[in-house]
Amino acid sequence: MSYKPFSTSLYATNDSAKELVIDWLKRQNIDAWVNPDQYGIDVLSKDEFGVEHSWEVEVKHNWRGPRFPFNSVHFSGRKKKFIKDPSSVSFVMLNSGRTHLLVVKGQDLASADTVSKDTIYTSNEQFIEIPVTKCAFFEVNNG
Repeated sequence: MSYKPFSTSLYATNDSAKELVIDWLKRQNIDAWVNPDQYGIDVLSKDEFGVEHSWEVEVKHNWRGPRFPFNSVHFSGRKKKFIKDPSSVSFVMLNSGRTHLLVVKGQDLASADTVSKDTIYTSNEQFIEIPVTKCAFFEVNNG
């Protein structure tokens, strides 16, 4: 089993996606901010009732346009460490143009299958596989 090595340049390119998700959450009356722990989950939030939630954010560069082109979504298996309390975590994926996003709830992540696949960076990498039917889709600028 292998995982893609950390890339400072890819991280820097995609890091601004957190701010887009924070703005999107704020339009839904959810107070959100970048997690000060650079090794932790990306975004922390608290809704109007004081309920805390955390969000892992990534950009899917081969998702172009509003429609997600695959039957399932894959998140790196190493991100399972963020699913400590499935009711208080979600994973968010933005398309390459950052105009649309999908959200997967922690409960669906916790019960999802793990698959192995080769990528351009690794062989036999572990991924959490989510059927696209378990995803909620949103336009970034319209909440």
